[in-house]
Amino acid sequence: MKSDEDADAWLQAADLTEYDLSDMKKVRFELARKDASISLRLPAALLATLKAEAAKANMPTQRLIRTMIEAQLDQKAARQGDAAAKPAGRKDAGRKAARGGKHAA
Repeated sequence: MKSDEDADAWLQAADLTEYDLSDMKKVRFELARKDASISLRLPAALLATLKAEAAKANMPTQRLIRTMIEAQLDQKAARQGDAAAKPAGRKDAGRKAARGGKHAA
């Protein structure tokens, strides 16, 4: 297929029951540009564990680390949200605060 339109047309007309989709794996696309970096020193054993987990998840180690950090920040924001309702439009306040964004609390 040469375009998204071709793929969409095929998908709309296809009978997907003809295909065995049991081995499909969830894919996460990251389209946002990563424009900041850090250097992080870790014990060798921890880095080896992270690399093994990333390999199991079939993703780069840095993406796994970023995903884990995001999950922790989301959990923290949810716990804080239980204590006080979040103001409208501040969905990512926890992440912005962690990054030192202008809306940091």
